[in-house]
Amino acid sequence: MAESDFIVPPPGLVPSVPEKAAPAAPPAHAPDRTVRAAPSRAVPPRALPTFVPGRVAPDAIPSPAPRPDAAAGVAPSQPAAPVWRLVGASGLEIVLDGVLVLGRDPVAAAASDARAVAIDDPTRTVSKTHAVMEPTAGGVRVTDLRSTNGSRVEAPGAPLTELVPGEPGEAPAGSAIYLGELGLRVDRVVRSTV
Repeated sequence: MAESDFIVPPPGLVPSVPEKAAPAAPPAHAPDRTVRAAPSRAVPPRALPTFVPGRVAPDAIPSPAPRPDAAAGVAPSQPAAPVWRLVGASGLEIVLDGVLVLGRDPVAAAASDARAVAIDDPTRTVSKTHAVMEPTAGGVRVTDLRSTNGSRVEAPGAPLTELVPGEPGEAPAGSAIYLGELGLRVDRVVRSTV
C-alpha cells in the first residue's frame, strides 16, 4: 500500500502516552504488609495402584450398600402409592398421580406442592380455581377452594354430600365428584406388573 492510503489524524487529536513514573517508595515508617507463602514441604510418596489395561482391581469398584429389607428377605415396606384418574362424561380424563388444582384457569398457589390443571367446562359452573385433588390409598381427597358453585361427592351406596369449603372430603373408588355441575368419576389406574 502506498503511504497516501492511510488516514493520518491531525496533530493533537490523539493524546500522547505519558511516560511511566517510577513507583513511589513506601514511607519508612509504614509496616510491611507483604504476604509471603509458607515454605514448601516435601510430600511423601504414596504407593499408587498399578493400572493394567483391561483389568480392574476387585477393590476398585465399591459394592452397593445392602438394603435393610433386602437382607432380611422382606419386600419393601412402602408400596407404591396408587394412581387414580378422574373421568368425565365428555371424554375428559385426568390422571391423578400427585396433588392437582382443578378449575377453568387454576392457580397452583392454592396448594404449595400442587400442579394446576385447566379443565374444559361445558356447564360453565366450574370456578377458575375450583378444588384441590389429592390421591390417597383408598381414593381421592377433595378440598373445595371456596368455589362459586361448590363441590359435592357421591360415594357408592351413599347420599350426595356437599363439601364444606376449605375442609377435605374423601371420594373412594367408584365415587362421583361434582365440581359445580361437572361430574367426574373416580377410577383406579391399572398398571402392568411386567
